[in-house]
Amino acid sequence: MVSKRAGDVTARWDEFDVVAGDVTLHVYRVGRADRPTLVLAHGLGDSGRCWWRVAAALEDDADLVMVDARHHGRSSSPNTPASSLTEDLATVVDALGLEHPSFMGHSLGARTVAHFAAMHPGHAARLVLIDPPWAADRELDGDLRASEREAIRGWLGSFADMTDTDLAKLGRQQHPDWPDTEYDTWIESKQQVQPGAADDLSTVGWGSVVAAIDCPTLLLRGEANCGGIVTDDVARRMVELSDQVTSRRIEGTGHNIHREDFEAFIVVVREFLSSGDEITP
Repeated sequence: MVSKRAGDVTARWDEFDVVAGDVTLHVYRVGRADRPTLVLAHGLGDSGRCWWRVAAALEDDADLVMVDARHHGRSSSPNTPASSLTEDLATVVDALGLEHPSFMGHSLGARTVAHFAAMHPGHAARLVLIDPPWAADRELDGDLRASEREAIRGWLGSFADMTDTDLAKLGRQQHPDWPDTEYDTWIESKQQVQPGAADDLSTVGWGSVVAAIDCPTLLLRGEANCGGIVTDDVARRMVELSDQVTSRRIEGTGHNIHREDFEAFIVVVREFLSSGDEITP
């Protein structure tokens, strides 16, 4: 079987822009219009195209919408003060006339779609949260220290002077177990991201967000010793805060679960999205 690559898959996607106040958001769409809609939100430093493998697996079963967050991918990078990534997402949902879509987000994107569900009750059908950036000490207050935000800004800005070769080497050093086909969009997204993305990170504690979620939600987490962020204690606390949340750990994975064990990931996601029932923790 010939392995698919990102360019072969994304070449079939529709692409267009949606204006959300001061930002122009680049949007991708593929799949079947007669199937339920799934909106995908990427993590910090990634882009909508980084979902290519997930989209290839689900496009026969869903209407898929991938959004480049502001300061990422082919979306614009406004110089105005940070606004809500959640409201950017809401603008895309409204502009496309999406009714009761499901959402999947990774890391920053998981935070964004969880905030959407909390702020817009009754609008989300289901959520899949892939290792959101939620530590135990940020349940009540998610504000970042100035030094933390500047460190993230510096990390995002560090890619600007790196060549394709530099980034390919870095990607393989940081993620040696990823399949080769994952690096192309990872490299591309690092060349596109702007340091202003550091201004869009949440200042809201995750506890109130989780408690407000009103739709079935699958939390996917990895293992701390592999780089996962959500600990067992945080997962248990999320389940305590909302009876909508089901938690599942994918053994042997860290933060990038959908890249590190795609086969295990897609089986669990298909089961959750197709049935809506809780799956075995």
